[in-house]
Amino acid sequence: MSTELKYGSKKFVCPHCDVLAKQDWFSGQNLSETVISLCQHHFLDYRGQIRNSQQETIQQFLYYMKDQFPQDIAYYLPHSLALSKCQACNQFTLWVDKEIVYPRQLNIESPNSDMEQEIQDLYYEAAKIFQDSPKGATAILRLALQKLLLQLGQDGKNINNDIKALVSQGLNPKMQKALDFVRVVGNNAVHPGVIDLDDNRDIALKLFKIINLIAEDMITKPKEMDELYDDIIPDETKEHISQRDGK
Repeated sequence: MSTELKYGSKKFVCPHCDVLAKQDWFSGQNLSETVISLCQHHFLDYRGQIRNSQQETIQQFLYYMKDQFPQDIAYYLPHSLALSKCQACNQFTLWVDKEIVYPRQLNIESPNSDMEQEIQDLYYEAAKIFQDSPKGATAILRLALQKLLLQLGQDGKNINNDIKALVSQGLNPKMQKALDFVRVVGNNAVHPGVIDLDDNRDIALKLFKIINLIAEDMITKPKEMDELYDDIIPDETKEHISQRDGK
């Protein structure tokens, strides 16, 4: 059984609750069958409490539903529309032409968790509008880069000057390229947050990836190395190393 988030799959990771769960599917045909079945079920539970004349009236209604309701559903409900309901959280996913239209699918990796929360929030904001406005997403991501440079110890006021300062401090040439890519791609302005008409979906997707690569190389990896050093190297050895390095 496929667990991929795919149209018609009986089981997949729900986009609402992120749980691998079974899914109930509803389209024009089985939706009408489900509604008719529910009406019949409720009538059978109820009919012992009502008079015969009322039972006949409801029975006529059920016959009408069985014949007419599927036609009404087919008329009002597009053939391309379908719903899947998660058995874990009972939330619905809306599909049109076998593609998810609700909830919105970001399909973008999560922001590096070592970035400050404000930067992660900007990243998520860019991800939310990416589908509708790649240009807006790229502008927000350049603003996120400005905040990221601030986290890296720069003044965060001028991206170009911040990159230059990092280069003078021995910045990895590959990271310099990544920083300059975010700064200039799609627009040649020095300041971030400027929407450029040349920005597009492909550019925006690359910016998401590069922001995380920068954070991974310049924050996460040094942090992990420091943690390994602190956990493994004895304090006495650390003191000898400090003396050797003149610290």
